[in-house]
Amino acid sequence: MTLPQLGLQLYTVRQADLALGDLLREVAAAGYAGVETVGTQGVAPEALRAALSEAGLALASAHVPLADLRRDPDAVAATHLTLGTPMLVVPWLAPEDRPSDLPGWTALGRELDALGERLDAAGLRLAYHHHDFELARHGDGDGLTALLDAAAPERLSVELDSGWLAALGEDPVAWLAAWGPRVARLHLKDLDLRLTPPWTDVGDGTLDVAAVLGAAAAHGVAWALVEHDAPADPLATARRSATAASRVLREIQARG
Repeated sequence: MTLPQLGLQLYTVRQADLALGDLLREVAAAGYAGVETVGTQGVAPEALRAALSEAGLALASAHVPLADLRRDPDAVAATHLTLGTPMLVVPWLAPEDRPSDLPGWTALGRELDALGERLDAAGLRLAYHHHDFELARHGDGDGLTALLDAAAPERLSVELDSGWLAALGEDPVAWLAAWGPRVARLHLKDLDLRLTPPWTDVGDGTLDVAAVLGAAAAHGVAWALVEHDAPADPLATARRSATAASRVLREIQARG
């Protein structure tokens, strides 16, 4: 069993009032091994690569809008090869891009399969990150399953979001088991349904963090990426979440 590396989705700290280099040093000091970026964080890829190196952080993956991949996948690939990104993740679908039935989700899966093939030829992997709308039922199925079923595993991975799954009453551990090695990344997101929005620091909510990280380790997930969509104090959230998640990872490792 190999433990996932602990990273931070930098969307969590987007409102921290720090220069990029200072921000990344704070992330590293909190205990993270790496980050998942939002594109290139608004700077040239060379500048972001240098800042990550200086902070001692690995680059797990990058969220890249579907519109950018549709418009010019070769340019997106070139940018992220310069940055050193190993995996691109489609992070969200605008309402007008969201299929309304299973055939529509299947068609989107086939489109992502083709994009994944093109990116793979350039040396990049592609994954899809879900929210809640992909899990809406359409007859006997849901959109996320239809999308993934329509693409080859080697061309499209999935980034499961433990918070969105739990918020919908789904079991993240069961989804990790169902998709196994196809889960390339996990968003570790805790929740308290008494809150609006329901997100809270990892370890402070109702998510069974130990079960989720244990399942991630059992199924070979490479990175568990902390995310909080709307933290009151972004850096405090990053620190508290890293402390809680790291403690659980150490306990899993001790148990073997």
